[in-house]
Amino acid sequence: MKPEVMDRLVTGLSQYLNAKANGTSKFAIADGYLAVDNYFSAILIDIGVEPTRNHKRKLSLVWQHFGNAFTENSISKSEVEDFYNRWQEVRYSSTVLDSISTIKYLRISAQILRIVSNELAVKYGLSKEVFEDQIYVDLLGSRWSSFDEECAQIHDKWQSDAENDAEAGFGSKLGNKALNPSNFCDILVMADDLVTKDILSADPEIGSAIANFYDSFLKLIELIEISRQDKGVDDNEIPNFALSMKIAYHGQSIAEISKIWKNMIVQIVKDHIPKK
Repeated sequence: MKPEVMDRLVTGLSQYLNAKANGTSKFAIADGYLAVDNYFSAILIDIGVEPTRNHKRKLSLVWQHFGNAFTENSISKSEVEDFYNRWQEVRYSSTVLDSISTIKYLRISAQILRIVSNELAVKYGLSKEVFEDQIYVDLLGSRWSSFDEECAQIHDKWQSDAENDAEAGFGSKLGNKALNPSNFCDILVMADDLVTKDILSADPEIGSAIANFYDSFLKLIELIEISRQDKGVDDNEIPNFALSMKIAYHGQSIAEISKIWKNMIVQIVKDHIPKK
């Protein structure tokens, strides 16, 4: 496989995961379609077709060569064109999509990524699972992260608590479990360098710390739902909102930090030297 193909797949997967973890419809749709676009580019590059910068022309090229693969998996060209048009709309306006529409487009994005991965896996004699794992490993260091198991346990605890609330007279078991915020929450932790990727994918202590963040986020969702109820939001609409928290760290080497501080100190000294 050409390196450019995998590069596009890794970039596209990154965009899709960012789309899923975004708390605004604008950027969820924007990243969701960019993921589709990169996967389209990947499969065209793989057969020696230069992916044009014209997105509609690119879509036509993909359908020309792979249309059957998409239609056989219930993805029509008109659906993707509608996705493209909505992408253009949110990019250049203040349009805010409702949650149902956003989820619909994210599902289309996920399905397209699966179809492209499957086509490439079959071509190179790999199972779909093995091929997808390879993309995740290139992006995240591992298909499964150190915090997956603990987050799953947290989900189960929230489900159990929902049942207990019902037994105490608050709601119903099925209703409470259906509204469990962990049913609708995605967690994404990413890093660039290989050492940190390995830590995130394999270190149980780090995984436990991340899982604690996940549990705290679910509690935040619950607090917001209570606040929405206090503000008179209709009971049916209380859980109908999107939210994300982004906390980024961009570190520097000690040498780089020392240089920055040195320059700052020199500048401060210069600024305080009386001018003759």
